[in-house]
Amino acid sequence: MAIRSIKQADIVRMQATKPENTSLAAAYFKQRPMHNSTHIAAAKIKKETGNIPVVGRGGPGVRPKHGAETMLIEPMPIEIDDTISAVELDNYERATELGKNQIIDEYTGEHYDMVRETMNALCCQAHHGKIDYMMKTENGLQRYVVEYGTAAEIAAMSISFGKKLSVLKYGDAVNFLSKLAQRVKANGVGGPVEFIAAGDVFSTFVELANKNNANNAIDGEFVKIGKFKVYEDNDSYIDFDSSGNKIAKSLCAPGTICCRALNAGQSMPFCKIDDTVQQNAVPFYSFTVERNDHRGTDIYSKSKPFPIVNIKGIAWGSFEAETVKVTFSAGSNGSIAATVDGVSISSGDSVPTGKTVVFTATPASGYQVDAWTGEGLADAGANAKSVELGTSNFTASVTFKTV
Repeated sequence: MAIRSIKQADIVRMQATKPENTSLAAAYFKQRPMHNSTHIAAAKIKKETGNIPVVGRGGPGVRPKHGAETMLIEPMPIEIDDTISAVELDNYERATELGKNQIIDEYTGEHYDMVRETMNALCCQAHHGKIDYMMKTENGLQRYVVEYGTAAEIAAMSISFGKKLSVLKYGDAVNFLSKLAQRVKANGVGGPVEFIAAGDVFSTFVELANKNNANNAIDGEFVKIGKFKVYEDNDSYIDFDSSGNKIAKSLCAPGTICCRALNAGQSMPFCKIDDTVQQNAVPFYSFTVERNDHRGTDIYSKSKPFPIVNIKGIAWGSFEAETVKVTFSAGSNGSIAATVDGVSISSGDSVPTGKTVVFTATPASGYQVDAWTGEGLADAGANAKSVELGTSNFTASVTFKTV
């Protein structure tokens, strides 16, 4: 079984063709040392951030308790496998040097994109004091859990404004940002801070700045509220709920804003992965393995980033959610159900704007879906429909017909 590493020069060349990673969540971790070990000493992390993350894989039953005696922290690697088919492999062997590079770039480029998307997702979740993310492993999908503090410490990161965005005034916004910055300072973390806001919060701040006639308040990248710079969240990633449904998430949920200290000891080391192919820690590497069945070659890509945060250097602010009423009904010979973030709701419930509602129709025996009514639900035949809520109440209904 022949193993061949893809040269780092080829990896670097491929990376040079990729657009810059503009994730604001990932940008927080400017320090990215290479750590030539599969583990990181817990004492080192505690010295830099004041806390020791607890890493667990799978369900709560295998997760160690916070505060347990921990000497070493082992992050979970990002591992991607693919196959170059026999036909593609034949083309590879016949290709010119330029052609070979193009085939390598195609596979490693796709893998690199997946690794970067996963890394960005981990960085987003780390800002909330806890990573709880579905990762691909040799045994299928598995939840990767990292807790950067106790449940009480993580809960203490959040402050509620107690009002809706729609009633916010410019002075209120300045005071709320000051309160978040003071929370970080009171936690013992000094120095400059910056703010990342959900789209609805950012838009409201822009409107307030315009109404206030604040000079030089709006830049292409941020809006200035008082003395504070506020950036708009630009992160988006896919996770899975408890039922296995895909969910689009971002750094900031609607109605929230993040205050983060720029010098809180945060970092993202890349650890060595426990295999014999790559002896030193690197951000990303790939290798190929010839298949025993002679039907192609497997290609593997790996990375082991570990975002480390000091939760005392991060504070989250939230506004009361703007909500709309969701009603739904089914005709005879079937039923309808609805969920938000994997949780069932009842017809007539109030749901925050911007949330996605999944409607599921269940026909009785001998029947099938005839038609849906409701904005964006018109296509007949599908048993499940989803819609992102706007600012108006939403009504959905479904009817059934014989098969």
